[in-house]
Amino acid sequence: MIGIVTNGLPFQNRFFAEQEFHYLYDEVLHIRHFHQYDLTKYDTLILSCRLDIRSLKRYQSQLLKFVNAGKRLIIFGEILDCWFPTIDWEDSEVNFSWWVRDGGDLPMKMQNNVHPLFKYVTLHDMKWHYHGSFLPPQGAQSLLDIPNGRSLFYVDNVSFNGELVVTTLDPMFHIGLGFIDQSKPFLHGMAKWLREEEKH
Repeated sequence: MIGIVTNGLPFQNRFFAEQEFHYLYDEVLHIRHFHQYDLTKYDTLILSCRLDIRSLKRYQSQLLKFVNAGKRLIIFGEILDCWFPTIDWEDSEVNFSWWVRDGGDLPMKMQNNVHPLFKYVTLHDMKWHYHGSFLPPQGAQSLLDIPNGRSLFYVDNVSFNGELVVTTLDPMFHIGLGFIDQSKPFLHGMAKWLREEEKH
């Protein structure tokens, strides 16, 4: 079972109103009531982007317990104020206009191309902009790198008993606000990968 965590912000509510993404998750959990949920029934928890940092810090121990129980935790967007251990986040200037410039590009490269996610997601699907980057822990798999060697998307199967999936991408935000076309195929790809993983 897949749960997705929200703040209940307007863009998140608009995202949840999108029928086409209802297959991504089975239940919606509100971060401010996180202590009321039985997390043992979920195999995967998705933390939507732009969640309340104070609440994330408050429930950090529950999230760590979840991923250490052999479950999958997926974190989208910026990791502010070092709220989650093992995640090395570095802010960067956001390039919002590269695609409208002649010859413009946003250099990034797929890594570990045999990862099953890439049956459903292309480089184009992940290429819109980013707010920062990660230095994955030793042994973790980066799926998307920028030229300085830092990662925009990685999978960590070494730091916990379960799997931590971390990406700077923020598709729910852009789908909820109605811009950045690639955010939809990217999130559909994530959903298809997660549902395929449930079969194993």
